[in-house]
Amino acid sequence: MLKYLIAVLLVVALMLGAFYAHFSRSVFIDFRPNAPVTAVFRAEGDAITHQNSDGIDVPLVLRGVEMIPSVPGNMAWDFGADLDDYLRWLGYIDAMGANAIYVPNIMDPDFYNAFYQFNTTNENPLFLLQGVDGHDYDSLTSVLREMIDIIHGRRINFFSRTGMEFFLSDISPWVVGFVVGADWDPDTITFMNHFDPAMPDSFQGEFFSSAEGASRFEVMLARVMDGATAYESRRYKVQRPIGFLSNPTIDFLEYAPAYATQLRKYVQLNPENIIPSESMDAGTFAAYRLFYFTDDFTNYLTPGQQEALAPILEDLDRSCMYNGYLDLLARYHSMPVIATGFGFSSGRAPQRMDEPPLTEREQGEALAGTATQIEERGWAGAFISTWQDTWERRTWNTAFSSDPWRYQYWHNLQSADQGYGLMAFEPGADVRPVLIDGNADEWNDYHLVHEYDGIRIYAQYSLQGLYLMIRGEGVNPENTLYLPIDVTPRSGTSVFENLAFERHSDFLLILSGEDESRLLVNRRYHATYQRFYEEMTGINPFTRIPPKWESEFVPITLALQSTLIVDADIFEYLGPAFAEEVREMRRLRSWDTGMLTHGIGNPASPYFNSLADFYFGENLVEIRLPWMLLNFFDPSIMQVHDDYYERFGVEGIRVQEIYIGIAIEDGGVPMSPIPLRGWGNNVQVHERLKQSYFIIQEIWSD
Repeated sequence: MLKYLIAVLLVVALMLGAFYAHFSRSVFIDFRPNAPVTAVFRAEGDAITHQNSDGIDVPLVLRGVEMIPSVPGNMAWDFGADLDDYLRWLGYIDAMGANAIYVPNIMDPDFYNAFYQFNTTNENPLFLLQGVDGHDYDSLTSVLREMIDIIHGRRINFFSRTGMEFFLSDISPWVVGFVVGADWDPDTITFMNHFDPAMPDSFQGEFFSSAEGASRFEVMLARVMDGATAYESRRYKVQRPIGFLSNPTIDFLEYAPAYATQLRKYVQLNPENIIPSESMDAGTFAAYRLFYFTDDFTNYLTPGQQEALAPILEDLDRSCMYNGYLDLLARYHSMPVIATGFGFSSGRAPQRMDEPPLTEREQGEALAGTATQIEERGWAGAFISTWQDTWERRTWNTAFSSDPWRYQYWHNLQSADQGYGLMAFEPGADVRPVLIDGNADEWNDYHLVHEYDGIRIYAQYSLQGLYLMIRGEGVNPENTLYLPIDVTPRSGTSVFENLAFERHSDFLLILSGEDESRLLVNRRYHATYQRFYEEMTGINPFTRIPPKWESEFVPITLALQSTLIVDADIFEYLGPAFAEEVREMRRLRSWDTGMLTHGIGNPASPYFNSLADFYFGENLVEIRLPWMLLNFFDPSIMQVHDDYYERFGVEGIRVQEIYIGIAIEDGGVPMSPIPLRGWGNNVQVHERLKQSYFIIQEIWSD
C-alpha cells in the first residue's frame, strides 16, 4: 500500500511539474514538427496585410491608441482597471473610428479577457499591436515567450505579484505583431555596443540575421526577434510581424559632433540592419515613437549621412509634422513603418519653449493633423499616445515638487505628462464639484470662509486644486482685487505696496481683468528658484538665499527646455569641452505659469476652454488654483513645501488650514482660515471624453 501511495504521489508530482513547466515556464514538445506555419498578418513592402475570410491578403492601415492600465489612485503596475473598465474603453475606442490598440507591455488577465469578449461579440473586431519591455537578451527572450503564450491563451503565472494569473483567452487571431522594447536607454545601448564581451559581433539565425556593420545591440535584437519567431512558429505554428521600437534620440540618423553633443544623441539603431530570411514569411517592420527633437534636424546631419540620404533630402516634404521627419522615415525604410506613439498634452503647463499649452480642442486638431499626415506619407499605422490621462506620470520640470510615492492620488494640472489622454478623469464620483463658469449654483453658506467690507470668499477643494468664489459689489473685471494666501507658517511676508496682511503670506492672487490676473509667490517660497536657478543662470541659489521673511513677491515660473542649437562654427571655436558661453546660450528658460487664463471651464458649454483658471460672473468670480501652483507637496494628505533652505530641498510639512484675505483698497487686510482635511487614498473620479476625442472621431469615422 505504501509503495502504491508513493507511486501515486510521484505521478501527481510529475503531472504537476509538467503542468507548471508547460503553462508557466514555456516548456513544450513539438508533436507536429512538419506542420505548416501560417501567417495571417504580413509585413510586405511598405504595408501590413491581413488575410481575410477568403484567404486574400488585404492592406491594413492601423488607426489606434496606446493603452496602459492606469487609473487614478493606482500605479500602472497595480492594474487598477478591471474587466468592465476595459470593455467600456474598448467600446469608446471602437466608436471613435479606431481599429487597433497598442499596449507597450504585458497587461493583466482582465485586459485580455475584455479584448476577447469585445472582439467575439462585435461585428468589427479591434486589432492589437503587442509590445514587450526588457533591458537585455535574457529578459527580452523570457518576456517574449511569456507574451506569446498569453496571446494564445496558454499561460498561468503561479507566482505573480498579485497572486496566480490565468491567461486563458486566445486573442491571437487579432494580434497584428510584436514590438520589442520600450524607450531604450542610450547608455544601455552604448554599453552593449562597446563594453559587453558576451554579445557577439554578428548573428545568423533561422528567421533573422544581422547585416554587415550592425552594432552589437542590433545583433542582440536580431537574436531576440529570431528566438521569438522560432518559439511561436514551433509551438503554435504561426508567425506574425515583429519589429523593435526606436525614437528620434536613438534612430539611425547621425549628426555632426557639435550638434550631436548638444542634442545628446550618441547612439543609432537601424531596423534595416536586421534582415529577415525567406523562412520569415510574416516579415518585419520599423516602429517609432514620435516627438519633437529639434527643428531643421536635416541641417545637422553628418556629410556622409547627407550624401547617403541625398535622394530623399532633395525633395523632402518639410511642411509635415516634425519638419519632414515623417516623410524621411517613410521613404528611407524598405519595410512598413508604424508610429507606436505620438501625442500632445492638454495639460496646463508646457515642457519646451516651442510647445505652449494646448486646449483640448487644440490637442485634437494637432493629433488629427499628425494622424492624417502619417497616413498620407504611407505609414502602415499610427497610435495616439495615450487613451487616458495618466495621473501617475511625472514631468521633469515639476517632478521634484511632489511626493514621488503618492502622486497617483491627485491630479497635478502642472504636469504636462498627465494630460496626453483622449479621456480625462474628473474629480467627483459623478460630476465636478465646481464648474468654472461664473455661476454660483455649486456654492452655499457652508463654503463661506471669509467676509470683509461687503465681499465674501467661498472655498472648496478637489483632486485638482483649490476652488474659490469671490462675491460682492465691485467684483468685476474693471476692479483689481488682492488676495493674500498664507500656506506655510515657515515663511512669507505681511506687506505688499500699501497693503498690510494680518498674516505672513506666501502667495498673492491679483485679479485684474481678464488678461492680467495672476498668482505671485514670495521669493523665498519660489520652488523653481530653489531647484532650477543654477541651471537657468549659473548661480547656485544657496549662495543667494532670500531672507526668512522676504517681502518681495515674484512671478511663479516653470523651467523649460531650450530649443536653441548653437551654430557649429561657434561651438567648434569655443572648443569641445562645451564652454561656458555655449552653456549659457542653452540654459533652461522659464514660463510664467502664474498667469491665469480667463475662460469657461464647463465642458458642457460651447465656449468651453479646458485651460480656464477663472471666470467672471455677475458680481462674482470663480477661480481654480492647481495644487502645485500653491506648493502643495501632497494635497491628498495636505502636505505643503517646507522651507527649502532649512531642508536643503523640497520636503513636505502637514497643514490643517491655510489662510486667505481680500482687499480692494490700501490698508490692513484681515485673513481667515480655510480648513483642510484631504482625502487620503479615497480617490473619487468619473470619466469624460475630451474634445480631442470627438475631433479624432470626426476624421477616423470618415
